[in-house]
Amino acid sequence: MTTVLEPERHQTPPSKHRRPTFDKKALPARYSGQMLYFMGAALIAGAVVHYPINPSLYTIICVVGAFVFLLGTIVNEFVLADERPALSQAVSLVAFSLLLSFGVGLVGGGIQHFEQFPERSAWMTPIGLLMSYVAFVAKDSKGRWRHLVSPFAALVVVIAALAWLGMTALAGTISSDGHSHDHGSTTQTPAEPDQAPAKQDPPAKAPAEPTEDGHTSHSH
Repeated sequence: MTTVLEPERHQTPPSKHRRPTFDKKALPARYSGQMLYFMGAALIAGAVVHYPINPSLYTIICVVGAFVFLLGTIVNEFVLADERPALSQAVSLVAFSLLLSFGVGLVGGGIQHFEQFPERSAWMTPIGLLMSYVAFVAKDSKGRWRHLVSPFAALVVVIAALAWLGMTALAGTISSDGHSHDHGSTTQTPAEPDQAPAKQDPPAKAPAEPTEDGHTSHSH
Protein backbone atom coordinates (compact mmCIF):
# COMPACT_ATOMS: atom_id res chain seq x y z
CA MET A 1 0.00 0.00 0.00
CA THR A 2 1.35 3.32 -0.99
CA THR A 3 0.84 6.37 1.04
CA VAL A 4 0.57 9.77 -0.46
CA LEU A 5 2.97 12.11 1.14
CA GLU A 6 1.62 15.59 1.64
CA PRO A 7 3.86 18.28 0.31
CA GLU A 8 5.88 19.99 2.93
CA ARG A 9 4.32 23.21 3.91
CA HIS A 10 6.71 26.02 4.55
CA GLN A 11 5.34 28.24 7.18
CA THR A 12 6.67 31.74 6.94
CA PRO A 13 7.33 33.43 10.22
CA PRO A 14 4.98 36.22 11.07
CA SER A 15 6.38 39.36 9.51
CA LYS A 16 6.84 42.45 11.50
CA HIS A 17 4.91 45.55 10.73
CA ARG A 18 6.57 47.14 7.73
CA ARG A 19 6.46 50.78 6.88
CA PRO A 20 4.44 51.58 3.80
CA THR A 21 6.77 52.30 0.92
CA PHE A 22 6.89 55.90 -0.24
CA ASP A 23 5.14 56.21 -3.57
CA LYS A 24 6.88 58.83 -5.68
CA LYS A 25 4.04 58.89 -8.17
CA ALA A 26 1.32 59.41 -5.58
CA LEU A 27 -0.76 62.57 -5.81
CA PRO A 28 0.31 63.99 -2.40
CA ALA A 29 3.97 63.71 -3.35
CA ARG A 30 3.49 65.34 -6.73
CA TYR A 31 1.29 68.05 -5.22
CA SER A 32 3.89 68.88 -2.58
CA GLY A 33 6.63 69.21 -5.15
CA GLN A 34 4.63 71.46 -7.47
CA MET A 35 3.31 73.55 -4.58
CA LEU A 36 6.85 74.32 -3.48
CA TYR A 37 7.65 75.45 -7.01
CA PHE A 38 4.68 77.77 -7.29
CA MET A 39 4.93 79.16 -3.77
CA GLY A 40 8.60 79.99 -4.23
CA ALA A 41 7.97 81.70 -7.55
CA ALA A 42 5.04 83.66 -6.10
CA LEU A 43 7.08 84.94 -3.16
CA ILE A 44 9.91 85.98 -5.45
CA ALA A 45 7.47 87.70 -7.81
CA GLY A 46 5.99 89.78 -5.02
CA ALA A 47 9.38 90.63 -3.56
CA VAL A 48 11.11 91.83 -6.72
CA VAL A 49 8.28 94.15 -7.72
CA HIS A 50 7.62 95.58 -4.22
CA TYR A 51 11.28 95.94 -3.29
CA PRO A 52 11.37 99.79 -3.45
CA ILE A 53 8.56 100.08 -0.88
CA ASN A 54 10.41 98.30 1.93
CA PRO A 55 13.83 96.95 0.84
CA SER A 56 14.64 95.13 4.08
CA LEU A 57 11.28 93.35 4.30
CA TYR A 58 11.09 92.29 0.67
CA THR A 59 14.71 91.17 0.65
CA ILE A 60 13.79 88.69 3.38
CA ILE A 61 10.71 87.59 1.42
CA CYS A 62 12.82 87.13 -1.71
CA VAL A 63 15.35 84.98 0.16
CA VAL A 64 12.55 82.88 1.64
CA GLY A 65 10.99 82.47 -1.80
CA ALA A 66 14.29 81.37 -3.30
CA PHE A 67 14.72 78.85 -0.48
CA VAL A 68 11.21 77.46 -1.03
CA PHE A 69 11.81 77.14 -4.77
CA LEU A 70 15.13 75.37 -4.20
CA LEU A 71 13.41 73.03 -1.78
CA GLY A 72 10.89 72.28 -4.52
CA THR A 73 13.79 71.57 -6.87
CA ILE A 74 15.28 69.09 -4.42
CA VAL A 75 11.93 67.36 -3.92
CA ASN A 76 11.11 67.14 -7.64
CA GLU A 77 14.53 66.46 -9.09
CA PHE A 78 16.09 64.32 -6.35
CA VAL A 79 13.39 62.77 -4.17
CA LEU A 80 10.64 62.16 -6.72
CA ALA A 81 12.90 61.59 -9.73
CA ASP A 82 13.54 58.04 -10.93
CA GLU A 83 17.26 58.68 -11.30
CA ARG A 84 19.29 61.01 -9.16
CA PRO A 85 21.71 63.28 -11.02
CA ALA A 86 25.44 63.29 -10.43
CA LEU A 87 27.12 65.89 -8.23
CA SER A 88 28.09 68.21 -11.10
CA GLN A 89 24.63 67.94 -12.58
CA ALA A 90 23.08 68.59 -9.19
CA VAL A 91 25.02 71.84 -8.71
CA SER A 92 24.07 73.02 -12.20
CA LEU A 93 20.46 71.99 -11.62
CA VAL A 94 20.16 73.97 -8.39
CA ALA A 95 21.84 77.07 -9.87
CA PHE A 96 19.70 77.21 -12.99
CA SER A 97 16.56 76.39 -11.00
CA LEU A 98 17.23 79.46 -8.89
CA LEU A 99 17.72 81.53 -12.05
CA LEU A 100 14.47 80.12 -13.42
CA SER A 101 12.62 81.10 -10.26
CA PHE A 102 13.76 84.71 -10.57
CA GLY A 103 12.81 84.77 -14.24
CA VAL A 104 9.32 83.52 -13.47
CA GLY A 105 9.09 85.99 -10.60
CA LEU A 106 10.02 88.93 -12.81
CA VAL A 107 7.43 88.01 -15.43
CA GLY A 108 4.65 87.35 -12.92
CA GLY A 109 5.37 90.40 -10.79
CA GLY A 110 5.77 92.71 -13.76
CA ILE A 111 2.43 91.74 -15.27
CA GLN A 112 0.51 91.67 -12.00
CA HIS A 113 1.69 95.06 -10.72
CA PHE A 114 2.06 96.93 -13.98
CA GLU A 115 -0.47 99.57 -13.00
CA GLN A 116 1.33 100.37 -9.75
CA PHE A 117 4.88 100.23 -11.16
CA PRO A 118 4.62 100.78 -14.92
CA GLU A 119 8.22 101.80 -15.67
CA ARG A 120 9.68 99.08 -13.46
CA SER A 121 7.39 96.42 -14.86
CA ALA A 122 8.18 97.43 -18.45
CA TRP A 123 11.73 96.12 -18.16
CA MET A 124 11.11 93.41 -15.57
CA THR A 125 8.74 91.41 -17.77
CA PRO A 126 10.88 90.98 -20.93
CA ILE A 127 14.07 90.38 -18.93
CA GLY A 128 12.29 87.76 -16.85
CA LEU A 129 10.96 86.07 -19.97
CA LEU A 130 14.43 85.76 -21.53
CA MET A 131 15.97 84.72 -18.21
CA SER A 132 13.39 81.99 -17.65
CA TYR A 133 13.89 80.51 -21.12
CA VAL A 134 17.69 80.39 -20.84
CA ALA A 135 17.47 78.87 -17.35
CA PHE A 136 14.92 76.27 -18.45
CA VAL A 137 17.06 75.19 -21.41
CA ALA A 138 20.06 74.78 -19.12
CA LYS A 139 18.02 73.02 -16.44
CA ASP A 140 15.98 70.65 -18.58
CA SER A 141 17.42 67.17 -19.08
CA LYS A 142 16.56 67.25 -22.79
CA GLY A 143 17.61 70.86 -23.28
CA ARG A 144 20.66 71.64 -25.39
CA TRP A 145 22.46 74.90 -25.98
CA ARG A 146 21.40 74.71 -29.62
CA HIS A 147 17.88 75.46 -28.39
CA LEU A 148 19.09 78.98 -27.62
CA VAL A 149 19.68 79.50 -31.36
CA SER A 150 16.47 78.16 -32.82
CA PRO A 151 13.21 79.42 -34.32
CA PHE A 152 11.47 79.07 -30.97
CA ALA A 153 14.22 81.05 -29.24
CA ALA A 154 13.81 83.78 -31.86
CA LEU A 155 10.08 83.78 -31.13
CA VAL A 156 10.77 84.25 -27.41
CA VAL A 157 13.07 87.19 -28.20
CA VAL A 158 10.41 88.77 -30.44
CA ILE A 159 7.74 88.37 -27.73
CA ALA A 160 10.09 89.91 -25.16
CA ALA A 161 10.83 92.86 -27.46
CA LEU A 162 7.15 93.44 -28.18
CA ALA A 163 6.36 93.23 -24.48
CA TRP A 164 9.01 95.83 -23.71
CA LEU A 165 7.82 98.21 -26.44
CA GLY A 166 4.15 97.83 -25.58
CA MET A 167 4.57 98.10 -21.82
CA THR A 168 6.90 101.09 -22.19
CA ALA A 169 4.32 102.89 -24.31
CA LEU A 170 1.56 102.11 -21.83
CA ALA A 171 3.78 103.18 -18.94
CA GLY A 172 4.12 106.61 -20.57
CA THR A 173 0.36 107.05 -20.74
CA ILE A 174 -0.12 105.95 -17.15
CA SER A 175 2.56 108.38 -15.98
CA SER A 176 1.04 111.26 -17.93
CA ASP A 177 -2.37 110.61 -16.36
CA GLY A 178 -0.89 111.09 -12.92
CA HIS A 179 -1.59 107.64 -11.51
CA SER A 180 0.26 106.68 -8.37
CA HIS A 181 3.11 104.22 -8.77
CA ASP A 182 3.12 102.97 -5.20
CA HIS A 183 0.73 101.27 -2.85
CA GLY A 184 -1.01 103.90 -0.78
CA SER A 185 1.92 106.29 -0.37
CA THR A 186 1.18 109.90 -1.23
CA THR A 187 3.12 113.13 -0.97
CA GLN A 188 0.71 114.52 1.59
CA THR A 189 -0.19 112.44 4.61
CA PRO A 190 -3.85 112.94 5.59
CA ALA A 191 -4.74 113.44 9.18
CA GLU A 192 -5.94 110.41 11.05
CA PRO A 193 -9.72 110.20 11.57
CA ASP A 194 -9.44 110.13 15.36
CA GLN A 195 -6.96 112.98 15.47
CA ALA A 196 -8.58 116.21 16.55
CA PRO A 197 -7.60 119.27 14.54
CA ALA A 198 -5.31 121.71 16.27
CA LYS A 199 -7.08 124.62 17.85
CA GLN A 200 -6.23 127.97 16.37
CA ASP A 201 -6.74 131.35 17.92
CA PRO A 202 -9.41 133.40 16.21
CA PRO A 203 -7.96 136.11 13.99
CA ALA A 204 -7.84 139.53 15.47
CA LYS A 205 -10.46 141.85 14.16
CA ALA A 206 -8.89 144.72 12.37
CA PRO A 207 -10.63 148.04 12.59
CA ALA A 208 -12.44 148.98 9.50
CA GLU A 209 -10.55 151.76 7.82
CA PRO A 210 -11.77 153.59 4.79
CA THR A 211 -9.79 152.91 1.67
CA GLU A 212 -8.91 155.37 -0.99
CA ASP A 213 -12.06 154.59 -2.95
CA GLY A 214 -14.24 155.20 0.05
CA HIS A 215 -15.03 151.53 0.86
CA THR A 216 -14.15 149.97 4.14
CA SER A 217 -11.79 147.00 4.17
CA HIS A 218 -13.22 143.71 5.34
CA SER A 219 -11.16 140.97 6.88
CA HIS A 220 -11.91 137.56 5.41
